[in-house]
Amino acid sequence: MGTLNRSFDIEAFRLPKDYWEKQKEKQKQKQDIFAADYKTESAASKLVKSFLKQQKWNYEEEFNTGEGRIDFLVNAYDEQLDREIKFGIECKRQMSMHFNNALNATVLADYLEQAAAYSRALNLPVFIGPVQTNKSPSSAYIGGDRVDSLCALNIFGGRFNVGTLNFSTNPHYPEYLILRGTSFWEAGKGFNEKRLNMVTTSNSNKKRTEI
Repeated sequence: MGTLNRSFDIEAFRLPKDYWEKQKEKQKQKQDIFAADYKTESAASKLVKSFLKQQKWNYEEEFNTGEGRIDFLVNAYDEQLDREIKFGIECKRQMSMHFNNALNATVLADYLEQAAAYSRALNLPVFIGPVQTNKSPSSAYIGGDRVDSLCALNIFGGRFNVGTLNFSTNPHYPEYLILRGTSFWEAGKGFNEKRLNMVTTSNSNKKRTEI
C-alpha cells in the first residue's frame, strides 16, 4: 500500500511581504473618501438618501414633527416580517473619527436631546447619523465602567428611543441601525423583530410597546 504524499509548496500560500501594508493603505483611502461624504450636513443627508434608495425604502424629507422638521421619515417594508416599519433619521455632519471633537460627548448629548423630542412627537424611534465607523454592530454598544461617547449615546439614547445609523468601512458590517444595545436593522439580516418597539416606561416597571 503506497504512502500519501503530503508535500506541498508552502510558497504558494505565503502572502507577499507588503500585503498587510497595502491592506492598511486601502482601508485608509476608503476612510478618507468616506470622510469627505460626512463633512457637511448636506453631504451627510445626500449619503443617507442614497442609502435609503438602495434599500428601496419609502421616505419623506423634511417631515414636520410638530417639534421641528426631521430630515427623513422612513417607511420600510420588511418581506420576512410582512409588515411596514416606520422610523425617523436626523442627519448630522462630521460624525466620524476623522473630525476633531465631532464625537464629543457634549455634542452627542445635544443631538440626543433634539432626536428625543422628534421621537416623542412622532411616537417612533429616531436614528442619528450617519456615523462613520470601522466597528462591528456589537462594539457600538459596549458597556462597563468606561464607555466611549458613541457607545454611551447608543446605550442611554436607546432608553429615549434614539439610536444611530452607522456606515462601516469594515466590509463585513457595511450598514446597520443600533437601538437599545443591539441591531435594529443590519445589512444582509434585515430588521430585528425584538427591537421593533418603543420604550413606554412610566414607573419602575420596564414597558415596551410595538411600533
